[in-house]
Amino acid sequence: MKKYIFFTILAVAAVFSSCKDFLVEEPNLAQSTELTLSTFEGLDKATAGAYAPMASTNWYGAHFILDSEMQCGNGKRWTEFSKYNSGRYTDQYAVHYTPNSTSPLWGQAYFVILSANSVLEHLNDAGIEATDAEKNNLKAECLFLRALAHFDLVRVYAQGYGYTADASHLGVPYVTKVDSEAKPARETVATVYKNIIDDLLEAEKAMSPDYQRGGSGMKDAKGYANIYAIQALLARVYLYSKDYQNAALYAGKVIDAKDESGKPVYSLWQAADFKDAKNYTADAPTGGEIIFEIYNNTSSSYGTGLENCWGMTSYKQYGDCGVSKDLYDLYEDGDARKQLITPDPDGNALFTLKYAGKGLGSVDANNVIVLRLAEMYLIRAEANVTLNPNQAVEDLKTLATSRGATPATASVDYILVERRKELAWEGHYWFDLARLGKPMTRTDISGNVPTSIDAGNYRWALPIPDREFTVNPNLKQNEGYNEN
Repeated sequence: MKKYIFFTILAVAAVFSSCKDFLVEEPNLAQSTELTLSTFEGLDKATAGAYAPMASTNWYGAHFILDSEMQCGNGKRWTEFSKYNSGRYTDQYAVHYTPNSTSPLWGQAYFVILSANSVLEHLNDAGIEATDAEKNNLKAECLFLRALAHFDLVRVYAQGYGYTADASHLGVPYVTKVDSEAKPARETVATVYKNIIDDLLEAEKAMSPDYQRGGSGMKDAKGYANIYAIQALLARVYLYSKDYQNAALYAGKVIDAKDESGKPVYSLWQAADFKDAKNYTADAPTGGEIIFEIYNNTSSSYGTGLENCWGMTSYKQYGDCGVSKDLYDLYEDGDARKQLITPDPDGNALFTLKYAGKGLGSVDANNVIVLRLAEMYLIRAEANVTLNPNQAVEDLKTLATSRGATPATASVDYILVERRKELAWEGHYWFDLARLGKPMTRTDISGNVPTSIDAGNYRWALPIPDREFTVNPNLKQNEGYNEN
């Protein structure tokens, strides 16, 4: 890890001093040539720039979403059709990883964490001219980014929260300082979740309720954290850590949020809104369901090329990540969400339309939704199965009515199916199975891949990249994988 962290610090410094003006070009994806950490303007631009790596194909640009969909049974490699068989996503579909071919998330996430920590360590330096509110808003954004990055890491590289009764099994290093000499050991999953929650609670306290990053050239305000993104992520993390009371509380804060005129800040899409999948493809308008998303395009400094979510899920490009009939058959006729799955022109293979391309002159990379209102209804419903069953029933009815679907029964198993249908191809179902201790099962498969993986199997936690062990003797590999 020493080598890795030293590389990260150098990389952060290099990125902070490269590319064209951050605000007037692609705002999340390039940074100022004058950027330093010695002025508030520099810290502000550095904070905005810390969002950029999440658009990489190593993270939300492709792998974090598509890996989990191919692993969980929602995805299918249509290998019987040669045009959809470039060979990509073969290991993910087979849930076959080694320390030399694991998820690329590790390096990208710690890059963001070190970027956020760099800003946090300089916010109160002498000479930083800004109000307390301005500093606190940057602090909140960086804490949100640090929490989200660690949350994604612990979900990928550790077993689900309930794998042990007290979540004392190994998680990931929780890094809060910039230290080129550090060789951090893995902390327990319980400790990682506590740190995530602490960061988010501090962020919620620090951020002004009306704060929303903006400015000249900003393409998509939903690509930056606000108070509701912090609260929505808290709701999700509380659900994963089985704190159902707080999960329901924080989901409710987002659902019930009102603007100054008394109008809901977010509103559920209705059935008609699913006709052309437009809500999933372009920059988010004011209102609607999207709370936080990752802004992206193919020309970014983290350029995803055509191996982004669109390129991998479209029959017009590679098409290696198709939709299984297992998923398609879950939707009843009349359910508007079924329109987001389409056959190819020959009617042979199924694909999702959640990544249909922005079409900025030509097909372009999609923004990727991270947090949206429908999930908040599902979180509150699941949390209230035992706490407040009547509210759970009402939330499931509200969501189903907006989709033209039959409401689910207020039980965890039925809500799991609802989450699978609603949040398909947004990177949730694999982690839902892990957190609930459920097996993965699938029947519609191509090739020699497992049809099931039992709960607790070593494959639910991916291997830590082998390179980390050559420089950090304090790390320990996950069970089932060789360190060498």
